[in-house]
Amino acid sequence: MEEWPKHYNPKEIEPKWQQRWLSQELWEKVFRFDEDSTKPVFFIDTPPPFTSGELHMGHAYWVTIADAMARFKKLQGHNLIFPQGWDTQGLPTELKVQYKLGIPKENRELFLKKCVEWTEDMIGKMKSAMIRLGYRPNWEQFEYRTYQPDYRKVIQRSLIDMHSKGMIRMRQGPVYWCPRCETAVAQSEVGYLEKDGILAYIGFPLKDGGEIVIATTRPELLGATQAVAVNPQDERYKNLVGKKAILPLFNKEIEIIADPDVEKDFGTGAVMISTYGDPQDIRWQLKYSLPVTELVDERGRIRGTGFLDGMKVDQAKSKIVELLKEKGYLRKIEKIKHNVLSHTERSDCLSPIEFLVKEQVYIDIVQHKGSLLEEYKKMNFKPQRMAGKLEEWINNIEWDWNISRQRLYGTPLPFWYCDNLHLIPADISSLPIDPTKADPPVGKCPQCGLPLRPLTHVADVWVDSSVTVLYLSGFYDNKSRFARVFPADVRLQGTDIIRTWLFYTFFRTLMLTGNIPFKKVIVHGQVLGPDGTRMSKSKGNNVSPMDRIDEFGADAIRMTLLDASLGDDFPFKWDTVKGKKLLLQKLWNASRLAYPFIHGRKVEKPKYFHLLDQWILAKHKEFVEKTIQAYENQDFFVVLSMLYNYFWETIADEYLELIKHRLFSEDESAIYTLNRIIKDLIVLIHPIAPHITEEIYSLIFGDRPTILMETLPSVEDLVSDEKAVRLGESVKKFNSLVRTNKVKMRLSMNSQIKVKIEGPKQFLDDIKLVEDDLKKMLKITDITYGESEQINAEITPV
Repeated sequence: MEEWPKHYNPKEIEPKWQQRWLSQELWEKVFRFDEDSTKPVFFIDTPPPFTSGELHMGHAYWVTIADAMARFKKLQGHNLIFPQGWDTQGLPTELKVQYKLGIPKENRELFLKKCVEWTEDMIGKMKSAMIRLGYRPNWEQFEYRTYQPDYRKVIQRSLIDMHSKGMIRMRQGPVYWCPRCETAVAQSEVGYLEKDGILAYIGFPLKDGGEIVIATTRPELLGATQAVAVNPQDERYKNLVGKKAILPLFNKEIEIIADPDVEKDFGTGAVMISTYGDPQDIRWQLKYSLPVTELVDERGRIRGTGFLDGMKVDQAKSKIVELLKEKGYLRKIEKIKHNVLSHTERSDCLSPIEFLVKEQVYIDIVQHKGSLLEEYKKMNFKPQRMAGKLEEWINNIEWDWNISRQRLYGTPLPFWYCDNLHLIPADISSLPIDPTKADPPVGKCPQCGLPLRPLTHVADVWVDSSVTVLYLSGFYDNKSRFARVFPADVRLQGTDIIRTWLFYTFFRTLMLTGNIPFKKVIVHGQVLGPDGTRMSKSKGNNVSPMDRIDEFGADAIRMTLLDASLGDDFPFKWDTVKGKKLLLQKLWNASRLAYPFIHGRKVEKPKYFHLLDQWILAKHKEFVEKTIQAYENQDFFVVLSMLYNYFWETIADEYLELIKHRLFSEDESAIYTLNRIIKDLIVLIHPIAPHITEEIYSLIFGDRPTILMETLPSVEDLVSDEKAVRLGESVKKFNSLVRTNKVKMRLSMNSQIKVKIEGPKQFLDDIKLVEDDLKKMLKITDITYGESEQINAEITPV
């Protein structure tokens, strides 16, 4: 018989199982998706993380959820599509290559080659950390990179199909522009951040004499001002509507117009309409057909003024305030906190957004809002409130999706265009394609006859990642798989990408297939720092799952991450992980106790069950049924809660102690019951704590190479015996009273005692039925009984 170590050592045991799960044998027997199998398919659409090289706690969270879900479905008998992709293209990698490696963007081929090398290095680091957490997706069949040719082909094909539906066009107009990243961005990538600012009160002379004072947070855009607007209900300005004001410093006449969108109570109630300071300026420019002045360039510098040219926006703001004061136009300055539209989708940017006039490629979205608001209801959400967040985003969409990015490391948009901005798509047979390196499919524009030139823009990264379901299901290249597995069963993601990855996948899949992309959307919350705030390196509360994984083990980290209701944010604390490791040690100890009695033995079901075994099997039935239901609902925290209540408090603390004497006397009822509960326990806990359960399974049972070849336990043969459950509760109460009294009297648990127990008749009758077991467990030489309304126990040392 093997030596069973006293202490569970995750540092030693976990990597062993991680390598076994990656073995050729288990890949073929367990993890491979079988195209020909008749088993039910379960398809999980997992997030392709950006390849930063660092697996942070947020990654660890969804990795753990996905892996637990997949292992449960394996045990349930499903044939899994469990992918892992990598969101490989994007500006952060470009910046690393440009500045860390010193590769100039002008050397395009070398630059892109180094981007790919950097990406692969980052993937290697992240993948190693994922594996160390026990994550076992289908690397062999469904690992993908968004830059690879077969994935890029799907991206480009989807764009060409949308173009053929009349949904993609090129046009010139104002775009969200990030001067720091030097690229256009989409509405989904921007948001408002509260920042310190100023409110400048500027006197605009009136052509006919007098002045109107406007208040602005952006005096640097004075030179792009096309009109002054006031509210038509504002009595202060009714007599000025239609009159001309003179633009200070620029000596330009502009009209005073009335518009109901002007806030009467902000500043002076008179605002300047500049092209462009914010989205409202764009609406007004379109509404009144105002001229456009491009005052800010791609790098956020002022141009076209003479005296401010070349200055960054903040420098120009200070300079123009100084000039306005010098020339007598500045009435006052207020320091304020206000919401500034910023590049929020990238946490390492957060720069203010400018609006520039550019030629960009758009996908129509606004006109489809009605159908999107209907179709999203066909998807189930966990938690349900997350459906409201998607609905809110759809309602808030004002702009079509600008998919053009002024970068190098991205999917080339598969189009050529002419001076009239007509788009000519590539032939499907030529995909994947880079239009800058290939000839167009026709010599001239079929619509107007003008020459064609290649589109040099690359696609927004959400264009890449929004085809994950189409790529994995084989929409374009594997029709039989697509018919069988689409829509995906589950989309797993965080709250932070509802308006990007979730929305764009839903929108694009619906437009291309006419159906929703997934049946269920699971949206998890954010892992916070130990201080309860969002993790950030700058705040010093950033925690990596790798920091203490050798000390506590991946299973304890996984259990900590899963011990929260999905959708809720929660703080990560190593003290909690330590507590979970103690629970795993309890499981190890219980299995170690059971080992000599059930290992290598053919355990037969007894003809009769001892009363205590009847009790525990009734509790076991409840545990198994509720655990399986909790897994079905992805309520992992419920599984963990029941594990504490059932395993720690009932099995480990009570039942095992009660049956030890029967185990040593080879009692068939005790051995069968112990065998059954231990095996069922480790099978059911496996999705959450895969390493320790594999090790216990191999040591005690081990008749298959992995516990994943087992099936979920069935408890149909067990009965919900209310009398047995009542008996068990009486026993737990008795034990607790005796132990508490021993502690109060400073007696060791092995001290022999006499017990006088008082209580209701039913309680006393229960105790009498198992008196012999209780005496042996608690070292009691004699028990005397007395009826009473209250339950009390007195003990006397022997």
